Amino acid sequence: MSEEQPRNAQAGQRQKQLEKERRQANGNAFSNYDLTRKNEDFMYQLNKQLDRLGVPSDKKDAMLKETIDKLLAGQKKGQTARALFGTPTEYAKELKNPMPTPAETSKQSIKLLAIDNMLIFLSIFTFMFGLMFWLSPAAMQTKNAGSSGITAILIVAITGGLIFGYVATQVQPQIDKNGKRVSKKPLWQRILLIVAGLAAWLIIYMLVSMLPNVINPRLNPWVYIGIGVITFIGDMYFRSKFHVTGSLYGNRAPRR
Repeated sequence: MSEEQPRNAQAGQRQKQLEKERRQANGNAFSNYDLTRKNEDFMYQLNKQLDRLGVPSDKKDAMLKETIDKLLAGQKKGQTARALFGTPTEYAKELKNPMPTPAETSKQSIKLLAIDNMLIFLSIFTFMFGLMFWLSPAAMQTKNAGSSGITAILIVAITGGLIFGYVATQVQPQIDKNGKRVSKKPLWQRILLIVAGLAAWLIIYMLVSMLPNVINPRLNPWVYIGIGVITFIGDMYFRSKFHVTGSLYGNRAPRR
């Protein structure tokens, strides 16, 4: 045991020395750019995080060069790396999976918006009907499951997602070459599209409420609440993963 302790101590010291040498080597690589000490340290940490994320060396070099240029410009205004980019870990993830530009955001596909809306509607309706079993049990004990049946909920969520996903792509403003928001359709057409989409969805909602219980069963309230919570969390992940900024949550451009 007494021999193991010195060995472990020596191994630890060697590891620290190697890390120090690597740090100095990387630090020297960034010392030729007239960066401040803190900004050099930021670049060192960013380089490590990009390596950890498996970013190819050719892409990594371009990312580092672009970051250095921004840091140099920021230094002239007294801006720190953290103020510009946040932590090295956060910024490395953003570099690997860049947020869409405002122009890209305004042209989000109907597929993404439809899936997002489907998840939102499924979460809302299942959670709502799950709560209604407890808040208003008499209303949820009718002979016909109606709109509270799982098949009806799924149809309403899917069609609502498709309808409003399409409507969103038609009515949301686009970004022109000058970065200005412009509407590709006149106001009256956008209003007509929204009204028509809402009317079509309400008709579908009423029709599916007539489905027989054999194909439209009403599930246990806890199952509904569970589905509502899971789909809400899933939608948050989906929006974060694919940078969805339109649909029912509005169309704010991502913060860069």
